[in-house]
Amino acid sequence: MGQRAPPDGDPQRDGTLVAGQRARRQDQRPGAGQRGAARSAQPPDPDVPVSPDASTEIGDAVNSAKLATLGMLVAGVAHEVNTPLGALASNHDVIKRAMGKLQDILADDVVDETELTEVRRIVRALDGILKVNDLAVTRVLELVGSLRSFGRLDRSETDRLDLHEGIDNALVLLRHRMERRVRIEKEYAELPPIECFPQQLNQVFMNLLLNAIQAIEGEGTITVVTAPDDRGVRIEIHDTGRGIPPELLETIFEPGFTTKGNRVGMGLGLLISRQIVDRHGGRIAVRSETGRGSTFTVTLPLELPDESDAGGTPSDPAP
Repeated sequence: MGQRAPPDGDPQRDGTLVAGQRARRQDQRPGAGQRGAARSAQPPDPDVPVSPDASTEIGDAVNSAKLATLGMLVAGVAHEVNTPLGALASNHDVIKRAMGKLQDILADDVVDETELTEVRRIVRALDGILKVNDLAVTRVLELVGSLRSFGRLDRSETDRLDLHEGIDNALVLLRHRMERRVRIEKEYAELPPIECFPQQLNQVFMNLLLNAIQAIEGEGTITVVTAPDDRGVRIEIHDTGRGIPPELLETIFEPGFTTKGNRVGMGLGLLISRQIVDRHGGRIAVRSETGRGSTFTVTLPLELPDESDAGGTPSDPAP
């Protein structure tokens, strides 16, 4: 995992492609015009100026995609919170009835052995209920805490981020999408916090993990690996899903690419992720094999590049 693509940007034989390199060779290949006409959207050539209208259109689409991500998170958290809140509500009624019985027993001047037995039974029941409530409250707090980390996807402040915390928060919020069919394996190395825009990197983790979940049609495994890298740190997200066909591998970071239900549709998650990683001075690459899954590798420096604009958004095309 994490192999480098050759300098000219063509995919390696193992299917590795680095974002941002293929487009520069697009018009040099025979038949590129005919193939391009069949695609619903093509990325702007970095050497050709982009018209203001096209830039605005892509920027608006990116912002819409961010709002859709936030909407998905809110809907998922609402679904997840419903179960522990239901348990708390049900247990609240049980506790009220139990307290009523205790008050009736304690109201007597003399408590016989039968009543003492009932008190002991109620206390044991209350102890079990409190344990269930503790789990429910912990789950709600975990969900709310993770949602707060993603609540402001465009927050511009830089900070030092524990990458593992960001990844784990994304996994918590996506738990309902796994439906107990996707197993998560973590291979975390010891990493230093990195200087970054935390909310933007959180969005990258969300996009890549969501793609991995959607790529797995039945049961499968997602493996998250982190390690030091000569560039700083490396994050690899591998899934055992359907994989990306070789003929589509070169287009995955273009506006409009997605493979859902084995069809190509409109999507901006990978485009946004590439722009965010680029802004951090990093690199995103993919290796994929049809029928065996895909591996997305993100490398990031420990410090932001000097030219980063702390007040901007990750979307270069946005106005």
